Amino acid sequence: MRSKSTFLMFSLLTPSALCFSFPQTSDITASISNIFNRSGGTKCPAIWTTISLDLTKSFLANGQCTDLARAAIRYAFHDAGTFSLKLPFTAPAAGGADGSLLLNPTEISRPENNGLQDYNKFIGDKFTLYKPQGVGAADLIYFAGNHAVVTCPGGPSVKTVIGRTDSSTASPTGVMPPGFGPGSDHDSLLKLFVDKGFSAEDLAALVGAHSTSKNIAETAIPVGASQDSTPGVWDVKFYAETYNPPQGVVRFDSDIALSNKSTAVGKKFAGFVDGQGKWTGKFADAMYRLSVLGVPSGTAKNFVECTDALPKAVSVKRDIRGAAINARAV
Repeated sequence: MRSKSTFLMFSLLTPSALCFSFPQTSDITASISNIFNRSGGTKCPAIWTTISLDLTKSFLANGQCTDLARAAIRYAFHDAGTFSLKLPFTAPAAGGADGSLLLNPTEISRPENNGLQDYNKFIGDKFTLYKPQGVGAADLIYFAGNHAVVTCPGGPSVKTVIGRTDSSTASPTGVMPPGFGPGSDHDSLLKLFVDKGFSAEDLAALVGAHSTSKNIAETAIPVGASQDSTPGVWDVKFYAETYNPPQGVVRFDSDIALSNKSTAVGKKFAGFVDGQGKWTGKFADAMYRLSVLGVPSGTAKNFVECTDALPKAVSVKRDIRGAAINARAV
């Protein structure tokens, strides 16, 4: 029996009309400089700079992002991805960005979280280390996920905030998108993402995180196989290579379905081919909204921004892009 997918689990958020979920896109674009850095101008606590330096040791090797880094991105998706607008709201984040994947021991054993056990221990150890200094589990999950994105060469700096309320209540089940089998078709996936507030363009952008992914749980494809030829860097090769995969690259059925140019998501997917700047901007916007998925907007407005504590973005080096796939360190 096939395990459920390593597919990006963030069927999540475009601007929602429901006030408890997350800020409206218009609010974000109209007052981007004021959304979070409030509470009397509260500055990001210095501990997050310490955490950032610590994470870099594990997330970057030989100029490329590591397996722990790609796991951090997936882990953030899986913590927030259990949110759905179709479910009743429960505090603090309706099963969204609340840290329950780390705090409730039953969640990591769910089939969709296969392959994340090592990272769960890694981030759990970091939480134990930094919790006495006021660090929350949910905040650590999304800080680490965003850190991993920007650590990958070419990755954008995603707006990063702290202040979430943690929850150890198990998140809802049955609301995560599969990479293979029933539910991995375009229409089912788009509906699932819309139910979480995302648009077709958001979905097309978020699935691009497969630029750095390698299969660690799917039985339908080889373990360790990457979804584009440069899994150690954050680039748009994933989009082109989903259409024409080179040797060594394998595809999720969900990615194939979403890339179909005749579909709503596929039209946006095709638009990211050779569009690094366009994609990273759309991804960063959607990833930020993912990180506060389910949090009431009235609560989120008082969060403190810690984006400056992340590493600085770095460009993709030509020698990495030109190297043969089996010669790249990942």
